[in-house]
Amino acid sequence: MEDNNTKSHSVLLYNTQNIDAQLLKAGFSIRKKEYQRIWKDIETGTMAKPETHYLIQGVRGAGKTTLLSRLYYEVAENKKLKKWLVPILLNEEEYGILSLFTFWLRIAEKLAEHDSDLYAQLFEQVTHLDDSAEMAWELIQSHLDKNKQKIIVFVDNLGELFKDFDEIEHAQLREVLSLRSKIRLVGGSSQLLEAHFDGEAPFYQFFKLVNLRPINEAGMHELLRSLAKQTSEEAVKTIEEIITEHPQRIEAVRRLTDGVPRTIVLLFQIIMEGAKESSYAYLEETIDKTTPLYKHRMDDLSRQQKAIVHTIAMNWDAMSTKEIAEQTRLPSKTVSAQLVKLQKQWIIDKVETDTKNHLYIVKERFFNIWYLMRYGNQTDKRRVLWLTRFLESWCDERELSTRFVEAAFNIENNQTNISDVYFNALLASEKIDSEIKKSIINGINSKDKVGVVDYQDSGYRNIEIPLRELVNKNKIDKAYQLLENNFKNLTIKDYLFNLHTLFLVDEEKFIPEVYGLKLFQKTNFAPLEASYLLSIVFNNNFYEYKEVFFKILSEVIKNVDIDLGRIAMVHSYCIYSLWNNDLESFKSFFEKIKKVEFLDELSKIDNEDMFYMFFENIIIMLLSKGQLEMCFSMVTESEFKEELKPFYYATVSLLKDERKQDYLRMGPELQGTVDEILQKVEEYRVKYA
Repeated sequence: MEDNNTKSHSVLLYNTQNIDAQLLKAGFSIRKKEYQRIWKDIETGTMAKPETHYLIQGVRGAGKTTLLSRLYYEVAENKKLKKWLVPILLNEEEYGILSLFTFWLRIAEKLAEHDSDLYAQLFEQVTHLDDSAEMAWELIQSHLDKNKQKIIVFVDNLGELFKDFDEIEHAQLREVLSLRSKIRLVGGSSQLLEAHFDGEAPFYQFFKLVNLRPINEAGMHELLRSLAKQTSEEAVKTIEEIITEHPQRIEAVRRLTDGVPRTIVLLFQIIMEGAKESSYAYLEETIDKTTPLYKHRMDDLSRQQKAIVHTIAMNWDAMSTKEIAEQTRLPSKTVSAQLVKLQKQWIIDKVETDTKNHLYIVKERFFNIWYLMRYGNQTDKRRVLWLTRFLESWCDERELSTRFVEAAFNIENNQTNISDVYFNALLASEKIDSEIKKSIINGINSKDKVGVVDYQDSGYRNIEIPLRELVNKNKIDKAYQLLENNFKNLTIKDYLFNLHTLFLVDEEKFIPEVYGLKLFQKTNFAPLEASYLLSIVFNNNFYEYKEVFFKILSEVIKNVDIDLGRIAMVHSYCIYSLWNNDLESFKSFFEKIKKVEFLDELSKIDNEDMFYMFFENIIIMLLSKGQLEMCFSMVTESEFKEELKPFYYATVSLLKDERKQDYLRMGPELQGTVDEILQKVEEYRVKYA
């Protein structure tokens, strides 16, 4: 027998109406605002007159069924309400309801199930009626009057239900709901309810709409923790470890899946099956588990609709009607008509433009990714891989340290050497945990390897305290002398930061040419060490060095062959030329490296982290300097647009001509990342003016 504390429960992906009431309430961790909004209205309503009816809208898996079930149980268990208000929860799929009469018949049946003493006779009477919806309702109303009760009906898939009703039945139901106070309706729909938006339809603007939007990162963490608590203590530990140690992996999947709760539940199940090495591994498994759902969705479409969805999905970004027509070889009028239907089914979304030529995109982004992964060629699948890796890299703070350890392990096992370009790039990264870096460097050096510079705080005597004491006594010359006496003993970082302290105290005594050259001498002008120095200066905005370092770089770079072993130096030169506002030097240098196919070779490196490390600061610096055309060319030439898609959309969003319209083609899964890029552009605009 399992202990109660460790007992695990299976997590239902579909048919959440079958979950035990207490379990559902305990695990209800999202959609709380929407719940409180509707529940407060229900709790305070007396139904003395016709009340407001609600329609909960959201894509499949957004949480409509769970929200409806939660409201149903709350009404059923409320001591005051259950005396007079009977909650009725219809199944997610009510295949037996084909007309308004069969709808009332199902209501009568549910009432009989609720209290057979009061309503068994009602169900018997309605069963024997001759399909008269009007008489069925009159009988239900009569029995409710007699028993001094009212009903609140929770209906999932209301759109599907309404499809089977004719115009007369729609009008009859509208009359009952708007004029009779015995019934209240709360519905859910995963497609646009045409009747609500059609000015000539009976249900035009009839419902109070509640839209279920994608959940954010905090909401995802809350949902995962809630699911873990329902499962086992071990699950709680696993989820906490994932959220704490590898948040970027699940955040990448959340962004790609547009925050659909059902997909997050799938992700939870995959995590419980065993940890994965990357967000791409999680993505692949999630795709595999959603195949039955999405394949069914495609199978339900007509041949023309399948062709249109296929074309838009394979393109990924939004397309115009003309573009879709050209690729499907269907008439534009046919495409337009089918797009309207696909919008109502919430499969395709329309993106409004400034012209009549609107754009269309697959609404549920994970459905689009599933389609690309299942039906696309290797290039299409690689597009998903690039985007996943980009998001993981962008969100990551800890992963680089892990990769650094793995690279060092390869060195120690003679699978590579310390001049390996990947290892060098990781070693120069400021994001890597300092203790890990120090430990690894010492370990490699202790094995008689070629010496690697210890970049972190050294074991030498720390001079910061005595240096500051001299500064406080206004003995600046002696402070400089103390620093110089310890020049050989201090690490690059120690020397640099103490020197910067003195510069801030007395700028006149600081000579950039002298101290800049000394710092470079401390690196022996070795590309790895010099790049580390340059990155510290840039990241900390030690502006006193930017001019002298750029002069030194301009000389050094002439003698450096532009090959993959010098990526860090090439990157530094690009950054410092932009920091110094020397755009002409940057342009000419960038043209030079393009001619020797440096960028093309860089894009072929089997390491996406290095690729992004090279481009990230350069593109953001270009954007912060207002060099939009240069940035646009960089991300669109040499087939970089797919690999740097978030940077591409950040760039076009800032353009002032017709190309800005291309921003509207962007899928919502990239919105958060692009916003973060633009925010960093604004920070750089001020920081590196």
